[in-house]
Amino acid sequence: MIAKINLLSGLLMFSATTFAQETKAPAKVEQVVALLNAKDSQGLLHLMADSCRIGNLPEMDNTKVIPEILSKFSGISSYEILDDQHQSEDNTLFSLLVTYADGKSGKPTFLFNKDGKLVNLGIIKARLRGNPDEALAQALAAAARPDSMRVRFELQNGLIYIPSRLNGQDGYFMFDSGAPVLILRKKYVASTHINKEVSVDFTGMGGMMQDVQWATNNSLAWGAIELNGLDAPVASMDDMELENGAAIFGLMGYGVLKGYQLTFDYAKQELLLERVDDNGQLIGRGFEKGTACGSAPMRMKRHIPIVDLSFDGKLYPMGIDCGANANVLKQDLAQDLLSFLDYEEEKVAIAGVGGVQADNHVAYLTDAKVGDVKLQDMYTVLTNQDIGAGKGDDALPIQGLLGTPFLNQYKTTLNFVKGEITFYP
Repeated sequence: MIAKINLLSGLLMFSATTFAQETKAPAKVEQVVALLNAKDSQGLLHLMADSCRIGNLPEMDNTKVIPEILSKFSGISSYEILDDQHQSEDNTLFSLLVTYADGKSGKPTFLFNKDGKLVNLGIIKARLRGNPDEALAQALAAAARPDSMRVRFELQNGLIYIPSRLNGQDGYFMFDSGAPVLILRKKYVASTHINKEVSVDFTGMGGMMQDVQWATNNSLAWGAIELNGLDAPVASMDDMELENGAAIFGLMGYGVLKGYQLTFDYAKQELLLERVDDNGQLIGRGFEKGTACGSAPMRMKRHIPIVDLSFDGKLYPMGIDCGANANVLKQDLAQDLLSFLDYEEEKVAIAGVGGVQADNHVAYLTDAKVGDVKLQDMYTVLTNQDIGAGKGDDALPIQGLLGTPFLNQYKTTLNFVKGEITFYP
């Protein structure tokens, strides 16, 4: 599991005060409690095995950590042993119920080896934070990946769905380049994979994704790539499935494309992935795409590719997001682009991470170009929703998003490393 630790939460508080025993405690449990109450760092270190860990923290230098922890303990008035279990032939775990001086209760654990040494002093439960980017990168690094890969997809309501196999079950992922990583649907992740001690936050268009958990040790196969031991965030997404009833496992984001350039071919309903080196040059033999109609510079901010959309020579930075089945434009550009907006009478709702926003104006965006490549009129929604989540330097410098109405006009190749978008007929 990839996790970042935010010290220290859930400390169990002890101090040098008298305590009552509800049950006769083994001498080694009594000894640990007495050392904690006396804040005797040296005595406690002497009782700990060299590899002893503190609760769910990673291995640390206990000679430095123990004095710091003991300095924060403030009182225990009583305890009783709830259970003692043999974890193996060599280790025995004691679970306690503790009452603190302030009246609060807690359940520390002491794990001893056969020599009577502590191998885990369960007096701290740290708050762990999942790192989805690192977890996905780690799984990809361990996987065999081909130089090129052709992936067929299903197209439903203008969105791309990739055939996949998650933890032994066949289904699909919605391909959403606007998402940074993989996000699994809670419905398809067994409770045995959920680590409730790990939290993770996700922010997207419209706000913060709610009720996100962390799943460990998943397996995922898509195209010619198999990922094992995959840790990933899990969210309670809206109930959804393909028209044929097939399961949709969640969102497959930009992170799975690491090391590849990507071509969208909506006409054939194919994704073409070609591995590139650190300079964006193809490593193996690429796919035949025909003669390019043109290309333009592209830059990356976080996981979003950004291109300049031009109207009569004036440039507007736009993010590319295949998870948007309509282009999205900030409402405050309506006046500036008035002569390039052909409004429809309808109004639509936009579903974002933060919820649904209704009554958004719809228009066709006309006479736009990327570089020298002319674009057809594009179905576009104007909104006041927050586009480009993030604050300060982390915010996306974009005026809107280009989704399916942009990507389906040409066979479109995104070279993320080289910073180039290329259009083919």
